[in-house]
Amino acid sequence: MIRYRAWLMRGMALLAAVAATVVAAAPTVDIARVPLYGRNQNIHPNLLLSLSVEFPTVGAAYRGDYDGATEYVGYFNPGKCYTYNSTENYFEISGNATAARTCSSAFSGNFMNWATSSAIDMLRLALTGGDRVVDETTRTVLQRAVLPDDFFNSGSYFPRRQLSGSTLIRGVTPFTSSTVYVTSCGNKLFFGNNTSNNASCSNPGNYQNLNPGSNNNRRPYLVRVKVCDANESATRTDLCQNYNGNFKPVGEMQRNAARVRFGAFGYLNDSASSRNGGVLRAPLKYVGATSVDANFDLIANTARQEWDPATGVFRTNPENAAEGVSGVVNYLNQFGRSGQYKELDPVSELYYESIRYLQGRQPTPSAVSGITTAFKDGFPAYTTWTDPVLASCQRNYVLAIADINTHWDRFVPGNTRTYTDSARAVESFDNFDVMEWTRKVGDLESQTAGGNPNRDTALANLQTLDTGSGDHGTYYMAGTAYWAATSAFRPNMPNLRVTTFSIDVDEGGDGTVTTAKRRSQLYLAAKYGGFNDRNNDGNPFRTYAADGRTVVTNNSEWEDAPGSRVPSNWFLAGQPAKMIAAIRNIFNRIVSFGGTISGVAVTSTKVGIGGAFQYSPGFDALRWSGRLAAYRISKDANDNLTLNDTPTWEAGNLLSQRTPASRRIFSYRRGTAGGNGITFDWTSLSATQQGWLNRNPDSPTQATDGQGQNRLAYLRGDTAREQKNNGAFRNRDTLLGDIVNSGPVYVGAPKRISFESAFNTFYADNLNRTKAVYVGANDGMLHAFHGDTGAELFAYVPNAIMQNLPDLTSPSYAHRAFVDATPVVGEAVIGSAWTTVLASGMGGGAQGVFALNVTNPSTFGTGNVLWEFTDEDDPDMGNVMGVPQIVKLKTGVVNGVPQYRWFVMTGNGLNSNLNDGTGRFNANAPAVLFLLALDKPAAQRWTLNTNYYKFVMPASDAALANGLGSPAVALNNDGQVLTAYAGDLQGNLWKFMLSDGPAAANVLPTYKDDTTLQPLFTATDGTGRRQPITMQPQVVFARGGYMVLFGTGKYYEAGDSRPAAQVNSFYGIYDANITPRVRVTGRNRLNAITLTADGSSYRFSRTPFALGTGSTQKMGWYFDFPDSSERQVTDALLSNGTIYFNSLLTGTDLCGTGSGSRNYAVNALTGVPVLSNTGYLSPTGMLGAPVIIELRVDKGVRDSVGLIDVTRTVEIWAFGATGGGKQAFVGEGGNAAPGTPGEKPPAGRFSWREIRNMNFITNTP
Repeated sequence: MIRYRAWLMRGMALLAAVAATVVAAAPTVDIARVPLYGRNQNIHPNLLLSLSVEFPTVGAAYRGDYDGATEYVGYFNPGKCYTYNSTENYFEISGNATAARTCSSAFSGNFMNWATSSAIDMLRLALTGGDRVVDETTRTVLQRAVLPDDFFNSGSYFPRRQLSGSTLIRGVTPFTSSTVYVTSCGNKLFFGNNTSNNASCSNPGNYQNLNPGSNNNRRPYLVRVKVCDANESATRTDLCQNYNGNFKPVGEMQRNAARVRFGAFGYLNDSASSRNGGVLRAPLKYVGATSVDANFDLIANTARQEWDPATGVFRTNPENAAEGVSGVVNYLNQFGRSGQYKELDPVSELYYESIRYLQGRQPTPSAVSGITTAFKDGFPAYTTWTDPVLASCQRNYVLAIADINTHWDRFVPGNTRTYTDSARAVESFDNFDVMEWTRKVGDLESQTAGGNPNRDTALANLQTLDTGSGDHGTYYMAGTAYWAATSAFRPNMPNLRVTTFSIDVDEGGDGTVTTAKRRSQLYLAAKYGGFNDRNNDGNPFRTYAADGRTVVTNNSEWEDAPGSRVPSNWFLAGQPAKMIAAIRNIFNRIVSFGGTISGVAVTSTKVGIGGAFQYSPGFDALRWSGRLAAYRISKDANDNLTLNDTPTWEAGNLLSQRTPASRRIFSYRRGTAGGNGITFDWTSLSATQQGWLNRNPDSPTQATDGQGQNRLAYLRGDTAREQKNNGAFRNRDTLLGDIVNSGPVYVGAPKRISFESAFNTFYADNLNRTKAVYVGANDGMLHAFHGDTGAELFAYVPNAIMQNLPDLTSPSYAHRAFVDATPVVGEAVIGSAWTTVLASGMGGGAQGVFALNVTNPSTFGTGNVLWEFTDEDDPDMGNVMGVPQIVKLKTGVVNGVPQYRWFVMTGNGLNSNLNDGTGRFNANAPAVLFLLALDKPAAQRWTLNTNYYKFVMPASDAALANGLGSPAVALNNDGQVLTAYAGDLQGNLWKFMLSDGPAAANVLPTYKDDTTLQPLFTATDGTGRRQPITMQPQVVFARGGYMVLFGTGKYYEAGDSRPAAQVNSFYGIYDANITPRVRVTGRNRLNAITLTADGSSYRFSRTPFALGTGSTQKMGWYFDFPDSSERQVTDALLSNGTIYFNSLLTGTDLCGTGSGSRNYAVNALTGVPVLSNTGYLSPTGMLGAPVIIELRVDKGVRDSVGLIDVTRTVEIWAFGATGGGKQAFVGEGGNAAPGTPGEKPPAGRFSWREIRNMNFITNTP
């Protein structure tokens, strides 16, 4: 009996960085530097600030008595002491405060934050780093918000502060009085020793007379503070960012400028009650150094960036506005510098205008009519709008800041209440009725029918209730937010939604969440405009249970913490530290990791009660950080599988907690005759390797700079020399680099591939070895993580990529590949010992493969590095994008006993005709199959036909790029390879006959009536154009021969991310395996299957056929993908005679159905779907390779000849590009149903009768 094996390939290569330095005879593949499927990662979210800028927004941030045990955040450093510079009129650091935050003869920074901070300062601090009144390359001075003059001694908005007790006063101020009063107005701060109730901002009286005789203390102090100078830049890393050696204060806008678009709405400075709405103050845009073009490719944002990227200094007029000052940052920081603020704030109308802007409409006419220069307050007020939404799947957020005492905000479509405002009809554009949507909020709040466990009957008929100052306001903001969050608020983009965050400035409050707060429009707008609607029912009180199916009632979709009754999107400015932390969390939520279609791994194909893990890789393109998250898969007693949506651990975070010295990192040092494994430390490197690391990547001449040892420390995880720590190297968010094209591979106990006594001993010795997950990353390493805990076991840095490692330290790093391919792990005999071997290409990182002995990952050392094989060893080696094979080949017979040797089998990959710096290349770029002996001694040179073999295919078309992909093999009962198949970029499917070993003469066969070497088949479309084969085929036994199954298409170059210029196909090619050998000469020898659209799937039609080589028979089957953008670029899975695979669809609209996947399940021999339909459009977007999960194996009773019925129950899952979005395959069972968006299709089951020999049944654990 013959067994077949085709390794499940969990990834495909998408990007690389290769230096093209020669013009080759054959064309090369221009491998993309950034993930092609990640272009939709460049559809960055919009964040629109809705600033209800009224005088309460500059009210005091802190209330209550000063408490030295509390840290008060603000512009001042709480851990420093300050003196006042009378010449420059600002406070500056004079030294460090004590642990109790006290000072001697100086102002405590902690006290100054408590005494001076306003609510809007906290928002400015969090978003921009603060309002800079002095903004020079080497000096920055921040200024507290300018308060209205009548805030002097204002009990409501900025209460007078009192300090009592000389010890306290001496510890936080330079004063010696027993009582000190502190008051604010304008940009001034006054200290006095009596109340002076008749004083004012222009006549402060004794508020500047603490020590009568001391002129130094008789002054108003300007609330300005010098920040990020040499006294604090190295330690105040949450605020200060390095710009070429100088530090500037930054906030979340600077940190996220490359991945969020910002804009701002605000009021006109017109306090008339007749003024409707708000106005656009700064249009949505990228505010930093990068933007995107029409294809969402990153470009330089040369025209509209809001600060100088070299110095960090803000630009005054980035929009070139007539007012002379413009931009999001400037408006947010500088509004109100005149001390004049709007009164009577129509917050619902302001919020509605921001939603109207996101609809792509023009402003409400009455909101922009009659605008005067004075109303603009020095900033632009845009009266016409350009549509800010770039794509129909773009995420949109509104961050509103306001107080709850609102006024005259009824003029919203659907309003029929004319008290203080006019009625406004529903508009045909969207049929939005604000009173109807506000009523829905009131019903959910006041009734139990919707599941609200804490109903508030006071909010019934919410659309008729008044709120705010003097009951002049409405709850329309809440209704509008609910509408925008849960419905198609923009008819031409029905999937668009808006998530709302709101900040209550806590006017007159003390940071306490009261009933009045819970009944405010800001609270309700955040609650109903920002809940996580997991079950897509529009109800924040009903959601799915942990099983993902049962609907339960609770507050988990909207509540920040269980039992808190505080919306996760709502914040109180009266809790500044929490608010700032929350704003940072907002950006963490807005800016998510990118995914990967390289696939996922599971701990086992068998899931028992108690569960297994799914390992999901990913990346964040801002600083090219990586992640590997472990999600538990659980099975209940009824065989129902559940994927937990919360990771048990995430390796990137865990790795960042390790010290560099504790990490076990290894590499390879080449010699003149072979090479050897080394530890990745400076003294172990060769002189050549040290020279590579001494290269300065930022030097125009790539000069050496002697920083190699520091670079190596950086690569090991030392962050001391990163820019954020006043160093010169690139900042990293995590030590784990981005994982793009490398799929994780889980390895537990050895695979049971033999029952020889030596293997039985090996199996028993390693049955309980450390579980490991192996994955390559673009930090230059293959990582081994503990399968249960996520701790790094070891890492390996290939010598082949080492010369490019300095690029990772450059602050101007442009992404490139390093270890960017999926490894394979399997058992093999090396010498006479069974060993577990890992082999991997490096994708676009380097040309070659490496092999490691990973039998015991917890004790991996230098002796476990087997070898590297690169283009330095053979110029036909290229960038190996696929997964190699670990194979057993017969090498001869001695005394009647077959002799075997184990090899790594791999195609040569891409661009073997490209000089990547080694000077070794083949200008003809042939397709080549390599066999690399695993038992090559470390000190032995690679020698053709001794320790490696290669088979060079004849050229087919010199005008096309070429290279051989990953092979599939057919084995006999002893695990020996009989035949291998692999495809190349020119569409050729090659057969390799290896039953007599690699040295045999007929490995590349000839065929009947043709004495020249020919492929078994050449894939072409209906017009005769060649179709590239880039994925590993699958092989199944068929009528004495083999059926070879594969799809066509490539996904390497930038142009591949757009619709293809040709149709791709999926093939089943019959290799009859007869003599004389017969090849499939063209499509006419195959049975054509036609696909017809049927809803979200395809219906197949065909003519019945007989499989064979005769003139009336067909040598297989094929179907063309109907969509010109469709192709197969992730691995297929063969199980029980069915081939499962996911296609990729690309398109110019990265949001539409043209960007995603279809999943197929067809009979391997006939091409007929398991069900009547297949090719279902994925509701979860792009899909990786399918994964088979075994639920159980049921064994029957042995029959009279020793055979047993074995029933295997499985589910086949596909995962989205982010590792989530689990989707069961439609078609693996007779009762499976199509999946629709928002639904999870049921998982089918199947079983079959397996005939196994008695020895196998007896020894199966």
